[in-house]
Amino acid sequence: MKKVALFFGAGAEQDYGLPSGGEFALDIFRMDVAEDKEIFKKTLEKIDLNSDYAKWFPDKFLEKNRSAFIRSQYEELVKGSLESKRDIIIKYMDNFDENVSRIAKEIEKGNIYIDQMFEKTLSCSLENLIYEKHVKLNTLLDGNHNALFASKYFSAFLIAMETKNTNIAFKNSMKDMVRTLLELLIGSLGENLIHKLNDGIFERSPDTLDVFDDLGSIFSLNYEATGMRGLEWIIEKSEKNIFKLKSDEEIIVEFSRMILEDLFCRALDYKSLLDSNWSYLYNPKTDWTKFTKVVIFLHTVRRYILNIAKRNYNNIKNGDGYYHDLIKIKRDYEIVAIGTANYNTFIEDITNEEVCFLNGSVRDFYDPYLNTIIDEEKAKISNHLTVPFLFTQNGIKPLTSVRMAERYVDIYNRFKMADIVCICGFGFNDYDSHINGMFRALIEDEKKNIIIISHAPSGNTDINKLMETYKKKLRIENTDHIKILQVNKERKINNEGIMWYESLEYNG
Repeated sequence: MKKVALFFGAGAEQDYGLPSGGEFALDIFRMDVAEDKEIFKKTLEKIDLNSDYAKWFPDKFLEKNRSAFIRSQYEELVKGSLESKRDIIIKYMDNFDENVSRIAKEIEKGNIYIDQMFEKTLSCSLENLIYEKHVKLNTLLDGNHNALFASKYFSAFLIAMETKNTNIAFKNSMKDMVRTLLELLIGSLGENLIHKLNDGIFERSPDTLDVFDDLGSIFSLNYEATGMRGLEWIIEKSEKNIFKLKSDEEIIVEFSRMILEDLFCRALDYKSLLDSNWSYLYNPKTDWTKFTKVVIFLHTVRRYILNIAKRNYNNIKNGDGYYHDLIKIKRDYEIVAIGTANYNTFIEDITNEEVCFLNGSVRDFYDPYLNTIIDEEKAKISNHLTVPFLFTQNGIKPLTSVRMAERYVDIYNRFKMADIVCICGFGFNDYDSHINGMFRALIEDEKKNIIIISHAPSGNTDINKLMETYKKKLRIENTDHIKILQVNKERKINNEGIMWYESLEYNG
């Protein structure tokens, strides 16, 4: 019986109704943090004020305010998104109608025909609404990205701002929508331009004079005016059930909100926000406010994860998904390792197999003072402040903990034992470089063949482009040891009709 090792990311849980990584990020910033502040307060109150440990905190720390990430951080969220995900934003705009059509098809299942509603509201056909001849970006911003203005849906939003027989609230919502899209497009292209300028202000300069190097970051973007309005809209305003709305105008407004949410789900990046605060978790005296923001954020993330699990309990227990497929895999293979970047215990609950949590879990807690990981029961009785041990989109990770290092060594050795290594639903994002590095070592040092399950519900992507994408993400020399299986919503391999686990044998 061949030995198989498997690794799961967030994409593996979507069959169970759980959010994608992008939805996760948005939902976290929508949460009311009052409960988490109270947990934090009670934890602080347990500390012996006469102990040496109490001296690690600032004076009178019990009397100090406890702050969370709030609206003032939105600018940093936009900044992080434009800096690291600008290519995703530009690609979304270049293929705007294609992306929006997916949302339109989803709501058609509830008998909402958005094209007809636009045409009725605007009194004209969508096919005739093309602004391409009237709007063109400045060539300095790269004139190859004018596709948005040839979009029928974007043109419809523009026309809706001018339609006379609609109310002012509707017009204002359409204006907010258009402005947000333009700000994000221009901001992303502007970010590209600024990087080009800062990287090459001088075509030539002497290496011996550093005065020229000092001028290397003179240009910057005004992030406050770049997508903030749209981010506020989708985070702060309540989501409405589009199928219960009565008027066409209300439905179009909610449809536009769904588009922005779809875009931000793909592009929202809070890594820079966390990274700028994370180090203060180890030194609360230096900046108490930033320390409290990280602590409260981690409690919020854990509560959100547990709430999602509770809400989807029946789907997870009785559902049909990748974790249930493991039961079938066990009939034909010996499972020597299961790793995950996810936080819940679903795999263990469903399969009774041991799981290695490489990004922490809802059962793990972290003592930043001692740099140690403890379980939930020990955290409850600890006289130290502990925080949920969950790696999110932060690049600074407490990997120096002995217990965490042991996890990596253990699962790496188990992966080495396997005849088959399969990765499912994992995005290989840069903030997971600690995991990417492990797979890179398996490929390049151990010459292990890796099977990647790629979610492709709309049909196969060009395999060469997909291989190149994974090559870049994993930072490997070639893809000789990678096999990609593109699967649909039923987890069947596209064009073959067989389940993903029926094709685990590596054929090169």
